[in-house]
Amino acid sequence: MAERVGLDDFNEIPSDGPIGGVPPVNIVSFDEFVGTEEETAGALLGSDDETILPIGGMLLMYGDGGAGKTTLTVDAVAHMASGTPWLGIVVERAVRILIIENEGPRGKFRRKLLQKFATWNGHPAFNDNVRVMEDPWTMFSLREETHRHALAVSIATNEIDLVVMGPLVTLGMVGGGTPDEVQDFETLLRMTRALVPRPFAFWTVHHENKAGDVAGAWERVPDCLMHVQAQGNGHTRVVFRKARWADESHGKSMDLRWIVEGRSYEIKAPDDRDLHADLIAAFTDDDAWRTAKEACKLINANEAKVRDALSDLVERHEMKFAVGPPGRGATAKCYRMAEGDPSLLDHPGSPDLSATPTRGGDPGDPPVSRDGRSTDQITPPTAGGDPALAHPGSPFNEDDVSEPSF
Repeated sequence: MAERVGLDDFNEIPSDGPIGGVPPVNIVSFDEFVGTEEETAGALLGSDDETILPIGGMLLMYGDGGAGKTTLTVDAVAHMASGTPWLGIVVERAVRILIIENEGPRGKFRRKLLQKFATWNGHPAFNDNVRVMEDPWTMFSLREETHRHALAVSIATNEIDLVVMGPLVTLGMVGGGTPDEVQDFETLLRMTRALVPRPFAFWTVHHENKAGDVAGAWERVPDCLMHVQAQGNGHTRVVFRKARWADESHGKSMDLRWIVEGRSYEIKAPDDRDLHADLIAAFTDDDAWRTAKEACKLINANEAKVRDALSDLVERHEMKFAVGPPGRGATAKCYRMAEGDPSLLDHPGSPDLSATPTRGGDPGDPPVSRDGRSTDQITPPTAGGDPALAHPGSPFNEDDVSEPSF
């Protein structure tokens, strides 16, 4: 049992310190700088050489509503608190964790944690290293000084290594996330850290914007920026958009399968991925026209394979293809689900322009149509014609089109 902590155990914030004023400037030699050992060089998630979340760092997980952020976070808590590798990532020691769940019914979250514990197959158990803020439920705010001090006491008393909290917008964040608003919230985090005489990390859950990126100017702040994407039917994709201290993980993605019996995840082998299903699931969310490059970004897959899969879906009449559809550039080659405007798919009386990209050939080779002709031999629609009548293999250069984000 940890000893009780009093006010004398906390750091005093000087009026001229980093929070209340201008921090002092201290310049040292190279040898002195690199020769100093600091606890924050260690890792809570990952290894010393490939650190996903450092001691005293910050991880920001974001995704759309229903993407599985809370479930994935609870899974991470169980693994880290038990010192068990998570998603193949090293956890070098058991991590003491405090959870602040700031939305939804408390009874439901109690049950979610209980279900995780009841189905936990790992060893050792994780519950002894986890604390949960019971009150104020859904009303905690770092902007409240009394809340910051109470949190600091709990972190120090329980020797917490990691505070897992979310959603970010409920924790004292003001506005939509402009650089100034993000910096303001950073100040709240620094003020909280300054109260505690030991380093600890934050794991914060956030949402994505309409373009599928993190909402607000948060890219600069965290040590790790993790994007969670629902793929349907119990499948989830995790993309490490940023891993400041883990070169091998930066930009890496992994596809996960939900295991109902153990209420946990397993990593799918690369050859398990069904690009056709992934594209259909991603495009079904809205009725937007997207280029192949945008589709690649949407599902985080190889561009050549995505183009082949899109061509297959067009041939199977599950998706539509059009050049210059409404709302896009005049020569933008776009795709969407077949439930859209039928006039953009059917071309009665038009010549055979149903070419598809070359499969397996040299990237420089021109695409060929179903009758074997190079698309160089096929006359594209004239400027006065309907650009929507062109097909995937027609000689328009998609790369010349400035593609807006979506």
